[in-house]
Amino acid sequence: MIRAEWTKFRTLPGLPWLVLLLVALTVGTGAAATALVPCCDVLPSRVSLAGVQAGQLAAVALAVGVMAGEYATGMIAVSFLAVPARGRLLAAKALLAGGVTLAGALVAITLSALVGPGVTPTAFFGSIGYLVLVSLFALGVAAAVRDPAVAMGVALGILYGFPLVIRMIRDPAWQERLAWVSPMEAGLAVQGGLPPIGPWAGLGVLALWAAGALAVGRSRMGGGESAISVRVRRRRGSRR
Repeated sequence: MIRAEWTKFRTLPGLPWLVLLLVALTVGTGAAATALVPCCDVLPSRVSLAGVQAGQLAAVALAVGVMAGEYATGMIAVSFLAVPARGRLLAAKALLAGGVTLAGALVAITLSALVGPGVTPTAFFGSIGYLVLVSLFALGVAAAVRDPAVAMGVALGILYGFPLVIRMIRDPAWQERLAWVSPMEAGLAVQGGLPPIGPWAGLGVLALWAAGALAVGRSRMGGGESAISVRVRRRRGSRR
């Protein structure tokens, strides 16, 4: 099953290039931030790994393409016929999206750490985990809404929307509460600079968002054969 998903990933136009885009955005933005931001004004790890916030765009697009791309082309019917168990199909896609994102994140964060100073082990490994979890979160959203454009809008709206709302609120207590439930704000606590949230606890918040999205996506995929799969089987039977 994983081999089949890997074959589809390699043959779908644009998806492999998103891995390179993830690396380019992460490293390029981090290098620009390192050159422009004085080291004493912001935590070094935050500056060196600033590109993670840009690189996650590619991670989201990749995961959405892996899942919702098949709904857009109609190929999801073939996948359902091959793998009637929706949980297994979603797990295979999650392993693919997470694995490919992990490979890109390893390269991107390693290069960012070499270009920029002050990247701690926690920030290094946590940022890699952050990108993988963002990819899984977007995959779950795509499985739930089934439309690539809508999935991109929902996933990015949740990731980038929370920080905007937090900055619009003047009450420090509410800012802290929203930061605790914001997938991006809490997840990026692994890079430091967010005292109320521990680095790994913050990443755990993002993991809960990813698990929740995957659970909703699994429920939206249904439990048995989809209607389109049944129709395809009936057509094949009538031809015989």
